[in-house]
Amino acid sequence: MLAGKLKVAAYTDLGGLGTKQGPPVRFVWTLPSLLPLLLPWLVVLGLLALPSNRTARAWWIWAPLVFLALLGTGVGAVADAANSEVLSDSAQVAGAAAFGLAAVWLLGAVLARRCRALSIVLMALAFTAVSLLAFAVSPVWEQLWDLRRYEPAIPVYLVIFWTVSGLVFAGALDLTGRMCRKRFGRLRVSLLLPLWLWVMWVVAGSLLGCVSTFVFNEHFESTGILLWPLVFALVSFGMILPYLILSFASSFYRERLKNLLRLPTADSSPPPVSTASASGNRSVTS
Repeated sequence: MLAGKLKVAAYTDLGGLGTKQGPPVRFVWTLPSLLPLLLPWLVVLGLLALPSNRTARAWWIWAPLVFLALLGTGVGAVADAANSEVLSDSAQVAGAAAFGLAAVWLLGAVLARRCRALSIVLMALAFTAVSLLAFAVSPVWEQLWDLRRYEPAIPVYLVIFWTVSGLVFAGALDLTGRMCRKRFGRLRVSLLLPLWLWVMWVVAGSLLGCVSTFVFNEHFESTGILLWPLVFALVSFGMILPYLILSFASSFYRERLKNLLRLPTADSSPPPVSTASASGNRSVTS
């Protein structure tokens, strides 16, 4: 753990000579520096310095990010009270993903200038890099890092997980944009995005299942291919929903959402022809 209450006890196997464990000693471990926890926040602050984000309206990105951070803290507290390690770890993973989504939204204008395939790859890489950084400064990271002695491939699994997650979000946004070409609407996006998130998680789970079967000779149940993607899709949509609400409420971030969906925006439309220039053109023609 990075910080919190710890209990340490000496342990040795004495055979039949006595007790194996000594009396536990409790103490509170505090962080020597808050800088590691501030790193993902500083990354978001750095992205706000981009030319495309140099406006006061861009700072509304803090609203969904802070909301998700507070929600994750509350879920983590409930998980600690219920002694649920799975729920606590899930809350930290979701909290890390919130930073990745914030980065994607702040980079929307830059990504829209690239071709579709390159935009999807860059979006996935941006999400993966920022989310992995936020996850690396969370308490669960040290717990997983200590398990390397038993499972050396854990860092590889983490990179694969966050990369797949980035591709899922990028692919779902792209497919949603394709379905909204003729008509863009809040309800339409809100209904199509969770559907495509589920489809992308099914595809990702199927590919990983095939790899584990043919490469590692590990069996997987086909029912899990449909059930777990549904859970991941619901959690993923819950993470992206605050950013959708921000995009629906703010004209600035509505343009960013259209950038991510690769839909025409107000900035991409040609400037209207003025009356004076139009009359001048008619006179020249005549």
